[in-house]
Amino acid sequence: MKTSNPTLTALAWLYLACMGAATALMYALGDRWWPATLLLFGPRWVLGLPLIPLLPLALFRKRLLLIPLGLSLGVFLWPLLGWNVVWDSPKSASGATVRVLSLNTKDGHIDRDALAGLITGLGVDVVALQELPKWYTLPFIPGWHTLKQAGVAIYSRYPLVPAKSVWTTHPPHLNKQLSGLGAVVDAPQGRFAFFAVHLPSARYGLQNVVSRGLGVDPGKAGMLRGETSGRELASRRVADLVGAASLPVIVAGDFNMPRQSRIFRDVWGRYHDAFAETAGGYGWTFYDEYRGIPVPLSIDHVVTGNGALPLDFSVGPDIYSDHRPIIADVALPPAK
Repeated sequence: MKTSNPTLTALAWLYLACMGAATALMYALGDRWWPATLLLFGPRWVLGLPLIPLLPLALFRKRLLLIPLGLSLGVFLWPLLGWNVVWDSPKSASGATVRVLSLNTKDGHIDRDALAGLITGLGVDVVALQELPKWYTLPFIPGWHTLKQAGVAIYSRYPLVPAKSVWTTHPPHLNKQLSGLGAVVDAPQGRFAFFAVHLPSARYGLQNVVSRGLGVDPGKAGMLRGETSGRELASRRVADLVGAASLPVIVAGDFNMPRQSRIFRDVWGRYHDAFAETAGGYGWTFYDEYRGIPVPLSIDHVVTGNGALPLDFSVGPDIYSDHRPIIADVALPPAK
């Protein structure tokens, strides 16, 4: 690759401008404007590929260009891909703690023994499962309490009292689906409200806009816009249910949106995000691919409120779902 120094200089600064523009576009207009939404849910890592030739060229031909390219690398790794840094010191628990696990089971196509090993080996107290078939049971945790409805389930070591649930429409489907399953957990550590959520996906609208040949058809963006409106409405309805809880509250499940999503920030930003407050890195929980291109995303979350504070968050191993299990420790406020 023969590149003159003026051309290399222009490429380096142009790349920095493009990375800044892409990041601003995603945060400002993701879930608002369909191209930004494509970026939000797409394989953002491919935007870093130009650094592979540009960095060596700058190193050997004009080292001063390592400045804009280094800034580009920082923008790429941090705000664009979503690298999380925990600045505050770890929280200490003043009250009792509970351990929560959540997993989208991919219609039950998971390693049941591996899931059992995580639950028992990690001492999990409450489990939230999504995409759980009617036939699926967890016989390996006898004595646990179960609340299961329409593919969403809560399993608990402690007694469960059913609470209100939320059903929403997931465009383009017209039938309503369960988006939030609520319960009160009567734990010896203290009673708390627990919600297992499975919010609508942007998958169908995205597939409608992106053609089979990796092209983009703006004329088909209408479904994506409608789907985005439906996703926001569903998220707000579930958040309204959670907001009505008077007990300490824990929400866990497949939110179907990354933390950079405007909907996630607007609707769930008032709650404590277990990953954002306690864990570093990317926290990718979902692995998909499009035409062989990997698409990792962080769309499974644990959020808390009403005095419940996250202490730790981790992503578990692959147990044959396109999602990874997520585990969080949550401190409950001292009993009054």
